[in-house]
Amino acid sequence: MLFVSSTLMWTYPVEAAILIARQYGFAGMEVWAEHVWFHQSNAMEIRDAAKRTNTKLTLHAASWDLNLCSLNQGIRKQSVKEVIRSLDLAKEIGANSVTIHPGRVTLSPKSRGWHEPILIESLNVLAREAQERGLVLSIEHIEPLPKEMVVTPDELNRLRAALDYPTTATFDIAHVPLTSSLAQFYQELEGVDKIHVSDATATKLHVPLGTGNIDLDAIWPLLWETQKPMVLEGWDDSRELSLLKQNLLYLETSDCVSF
Repeated sequence: MLFVSSTLMWTYPVEAAILIARQYGFAGMEVWAEHVWFHQSNAMEIRDAAKRTNTKLTLHAASWDLNLCSLNQGIRKQSVKEVIRSLDLAKEIGANSVTIHPGRVTLSPKSRGWHEPILIESLNVLAREAQERGLVLSIEHIEPLPKEMVVTPDELNRLRAALDYPTTATFDIAHVPLTSSLAQFYQELEGVDKIHVSDATATKLHVPLGTGNIDLDAIWPLLWETQKPMVLEGWDDSRELSLLKQNLLYLETSDCVSF
């Protein structure tokens, strides 16, 4: 099932973006919480648009400017509140699976030992809140930057195993180093319930498919075999949807894509 991120239609409110997505043949949409709030959309209108078009929904929780294990207690607590707010939104629009970003160290990787138990504490709160709402909390691994704490399959597997409540994993192919095997990374990552798809270069992530350096031809067959939702990612603020159309051109012309 091929989904599309609502952020590829950022100029349009989510309820309108759903209609556009169906016109282009997408089976579902991953709604970004910030997109809903930016346009001050009504959750019921989003739910109705999805129901009328038979569009399946997932949700990406608030992540911009947040840190679930920040050294600053105020930022940490507000970050948890924003993700809980995202869980409420998911429930309202009918999105069952909610992807969240894990926290990161505030100052130096040397302080990881302090941050790890704080991150587990925050995630336990969120996993419990998700369970109480009947939602699936899906934790995403992040690109290997100096302050990020969850960048490898082992790190995400161990983090999920340390929690008191069930979670799943979101696999993002653009977050995997270009020097690593995508297939091996995916096979080592446990409990994947959705896949984020975009291209990447050595200096920029989430560029249109076919414009980066990811070996897409090698990974597509494996991804299609999983039969899990694959979310086409990116950010496009043009009314012409130029980046979305660039992705669609690749999907329509690639021999490895069943679109």
